[in-house]
Amino acid sequence: MENNNTMNICSCIIHARPENGPAVEALLNSIPGVEVHGGVEEGKLIVTVEDSENSTAGDTMMTFNSLEGVVSATLIYHYGGDDLNEEVIREFN
Repeated sequence: MENNNTMNICSCIIHARPENGPAVEALLNSIPGVEVHGGVEEGKLIVTVEDSENSTAGDTMMTFNSLEGVVSATLIYHYGGDDLNEEVIREFN
């Protein structure tokens, strides 16, 4: 992935049948840059996605609908900007 100094962070709701929630959670957690925060038992998984070394957050999200057990994936929030990197640089200096 090209490093353009812009960080993307997205949140999504991933819908799955409740009985498939744990399996979908495991699949999602195996993807770099993806973290499941809850909703597994209800089948409405709350997920954050960040750019990873090899994929943008957008490219990662495009794969969600093809995962076994996923009914749909909905983008809830997206933030992308250089100021995230500037904050990290300030904290380390």
